[in-house]
Amino acid sequence: MYFSIQKELFDILPNLTIGMVVAKGVDNARSSKEMDDLLTPAIEEMKRNFIGDKAQEHPRIKPWRTAFSKLGISGSKFPSSIESMARRVLKGDPFPKINPLVDLYNSVSLRFLVPMGGHDLDTIEGDIHLQFAEGWEPFTPLGGGETVMVPKGELVYRDDREVLTRNWVWRQCEKDKATEKTKNIFIPIDVLGEVGEEQADEIILELSRLIPRYLGGTLFSAKLNSKNPSAEF
Repeated sequence: MYFSIQKELFDILPNLTIGMVVAKGVDNARSSKEMDDLLTPAIEEMKRNFIGDKAQEHPRIKPWRTAFSKLGISGSKFPSSIESMARRVLKGDPFPKINPLVDLYNSVSLRFLVPMGGHDLDTIEGDIHLQFAEGWEPFTPLGGGETVMVPKGELVYRDDREVLTRNWVWRQCEKDKATEKTKNIFIPIDVLGEVGEEQADEIILELSRLIPRYLGGTLFSAKLNSKNPSAEF
């Protein structure tokens, strides 16, 4: 299986780095009580250390608005997942606890303020791509709802059959969500702005430490950029 990034994206965002962690053989049916010890402190730490009053103005979140503008995506209509998460925390809304694996990578996402999602590899058909939609790809949103055809030119994560995440890091689809039955997971780490390539390494190391510790399994990781736009795993 391959993960690849369309080369034309680097013409627009030449310094883009995408980290990836693939965990296989995890046990996501374990008690999530241990995850509370990761997720709850991450939420509280974000509240204490957040810079500014508005999520979209934080120096690690604002670059997503800038990148979205370059890609023709409305950042206010389709905010990045990390902006939505940060806004929820700042408002004091209850933060959802899903399952151990999701809670784990959400805790890391909040600590580093980067978008992060998980895609169940056993639901994926073919390879995974970060590319501009060709106009034929269907998308069914997380939680269910109407299946739509994604407009041509929209930046998406997709497999060989359908869109996995619309507007890059906005909304994930239903079919590949991580559940208690998930054994094999693909986690992309989308890095922009001051987070930088070095912190992509740090985030990969953190996931590589936490996932085996709490959920078991074996890991593969890689870092993609303009010089290395694909990886086999």
